[in-house]
Amino acid sequence: MSLANSISNAFSGLIVTSRAAQYVSSNLANALNENYARQEIEISSSQNGGALLLNSSRIVDRALVADRRNTMAEQNLVSAQTEAVIVFEQAVGFPNEPSSVPAHLNRFDATLRYLESDPGSDVRLRDVLSSAQSLSARLNASESTIQSKRQQADSQIAIAVDRLNTNLDQIVTLNAKIVEANVNGRDTHSLLDQRQKLVDEVSELVPVREMRRSRDAISLVTANGMMLIDSSAKRLEFTKSNLILPHMLVENDDLSTITSGTDDVDLGDSNGPLSGGRLQALFEIRDQSAVHAQDQIDTFALDLASRLHDLPSDTLALPGAPGLFTDASLRATAVDKTGLAGRLSVNTKTDPDAGGELWRIRGGFHEATETSKGDASFISDMISRLAQNHSTNGSSFDVISEITSQAAQNVSSCEQRLSFASAQLDQLTQMHLANGVDTDAELEKLLRIETNYAANAKVLQAVDEMFSEILRIN
Repeated sequence: MSLANSISNAFSGLIVTSRAAQYVSSNLANALNENYARQEIEISSSQNGGALLLNSSRIVDRALVADRRNTMAEQNLVSAQTEAVIVFEQAVGFPNEPSSVPAHLNRFDATLRYLESDPGSDVRLRDVLSSAQSLSARLNASESTIQSKRQQADSQIAIAVDRLNTNLDQIVTLNAKIVEANVNGRDTHSLLDQRQKLVDEVSELVPVREMRRSRDAISLVTANGMMLIDSSAKRLEFTKSNLILPHMLVENDDLSTITSGTDDVDLGDSNGPLSGGRLQALFEIRDQSAVHAQDQIDTFALDLASRLHDLPSDTLALPGAPGLFTDASLRATAVDKTGLAGRLSVNTKTDPDAGGELWRIRGGFHEATETSKGDASFISDMISRLAQNHSTNGSSFDVISEITSQAAQNVSSCEQRLSFASAQLDQLTQMHLANGVDTDAELEKLLRIETNYAANAKVLQAVDEMFSEILRIN
């Protein structure tokens, strides 16, 4: 082999080992980056001698990535649903908590029974009024909590849609850069990593599948068949509501849906074009689960108020007159049930601070003068009504017990689904990371590269010494 060939071979070896060191260094620098795909190079010998870098590639298991994204979407869906049902459960409270609705109802019943044994006691009358006011205030707070969750979900939808549009636009931009880099023979690995991270973020909101295009470009389609990216990104629109009231429903066009151009995008069920991720969960919370929770608490408020209307001992009550609990001073009716829990209040005729008379809790809401202090019949009627079993609801205690029981079941069910989805995601993430950077293996490669680099450098040094010796002889 001539000295010129030796120089050429050693020089090509230095170039290849230098490039290999760059890839190993990049792998080590991104060892903790979950969105980084490990890079490998393929080296061969040239026909004319020396080393040749044939190819560099990202190590990606596309099937595993797709499964992980689908599971990520499911986990985000169930996580949002679980968060919501926990809020709804807390809105009513646990029966053993002093601040819960069941506890307030039990306290109200206890003060009535305590008053029944001494109906002339002003202290006991005050206790009944206080417990009734606390019960209505707790129902007001429950309604407010549920409406706040609806408002929060609506705001989060707006944020999610903006984020989705931004990510889709960025993916289209990266597509163009990747195609351009491929045409010009430049490295695209960092661009592909950026794009993979953006697609992962999209999958948290909406499960998507990648469709390969020429020169490493991709299209994105949702799990239910809606094209999000082809040559360009689909633009989604959503209008946030500044205030959501109990009566406002998407069915009545009070609230915004997602639109694309002139078309509405249905997220009402699991088969909707954008369903399957966090975005679906947010719409479910705003339009279904929160509305159902609101209806339940309003049903209890109506049941409570209705039981204390038209008591047998309240002989002077006019038709349509309210009882102890009112709908903003009016009689609570099924026609105006929506939002009733938020409007429920104690009849001002019983509240001295509002110009009423405390003795009316004992004698009736419509008496002109104070009744006998020893007559507990009106109080007994209220106690009986609370415990009375209705054909559909049972007693008032049964109604609230059914609500708290169902809330607990919903939480348990969602937590089980979340645990399963999280376990699946953890397993797939571990499998995904197993394809990532093994620092020990990369350090071994670095040692081999160092040895090879030193060997090629030694060849050049030896050739240099030979040329020097030849020149010295001449």
